[in-house]
Amino acid sequence: MMNHDLVLAVDIGGSKVSFALIDKKAMLAEPVKTIPVPFNEKGVAEIEAVIALFAPFLQRTYGAGSRLLSIGLSLCGNVTMETGEAVLAPNLHWRNVPISALLTERYQLPVFAATDVYMAGLAELVWGKARGSRYFAWATIGTGFGGYLFLDGKGYGGYHGFAGNFGHNTVDEINGFRCGCGKKGCLETFVAGPAIARAGQKAVDEGRSLTLSRLASGRKVTAQMVFQAEADDDPAAKEIIAQVVRRVAVGLSGLVNILDLELIVLGGGVVRGSLDFVEKIDKAIRAFLMTEEAKRDFRLEVESFENSALFGAGAHAFQKIGLLP
Repeated sequence: MMNHDLVLAVDIGGSKVSFALIDKKAMLAEPVKTIPVPFNEKGVAEIEAVIALFAPFLQRTYGAGSRLLSIGLSLCGNVTMETGEAVLAPNLHWRNVPISALLTERYQLPVFAATDVYMAGLAELVWGKARGSRYFAWATIGTGFGGYLFLDGKGYGGYHGFAGNFGHNTVDEINGFRCGCGKKGCLETFVAGPAIARAGQKAVDEGRSLTLSRLASGRKVTAQMVFQAEADDDPAAKEIIAQVVRRVAVGLSGLVNILDLELIVLGGGVVRGSLDFVEKIDKAIRAFLMTEEAKRDFRLEVESFENSALFGAGAHAFQKIGLLP
């Protein structure tokens, strides 16, 4: 165990919660622990059960010379940074949940919350591949699809603080799928992990993929199965991934064209689906960029950390208590 100042970094995702004790140099005091999100029978994340998950990390001692100073909380949804309220977390089915206040009341520690995409981008800015960059975006493809903007070296939240929800741009409100946000036809519903799995399941149900049928063996198709089938040259799987690449590239290239970004850092579980997935997106994005300067200078990078949002939660907490610039 390290003997110095620590914060508890927490990332509440769409399906799991990760915990890490971290110092201001991004060093972990112990391995990251990940726990499934406790959902009720209606598919809503149980607030009290989520809060209880923090107890093992907070109701203990850390040895002479070590102090646990605060909690940095990353959340998959819209968060009011000033109050720590989860205004909308679609995958958790939370609306207007004062999660920071509830945690502070329970554990008597300051809690600094922000949306996961801001936290992930911050980790890259402070400790990762965006160090020195002034105009970049973080984008994640996992349970959902979203991002955050850093313009002129600072996080850009927009008027309400919710900028970066490009995964909820509507691309097909007529024939599209219902999104967790309540709208129909969001880009997220075509490119995120559940969307890839759904397309793979459809291919199996329609008898278009013997490879996926074999991999699933009567189980539900997963996104990883689709990537595996693509690697095995399955035509249906290759078409599914090709359409995901195209839609992601169109969405991200729009950001570059509008904002003249120098860099986009990609994270999330889907990004690691295959070795060449990001390479395909990089190539496709350039076909949609307007200027020769953007085609020449733009960079697409993979996240520096296995869970950038988790590390960003730590960086955010240290910034808020004045131990990081």
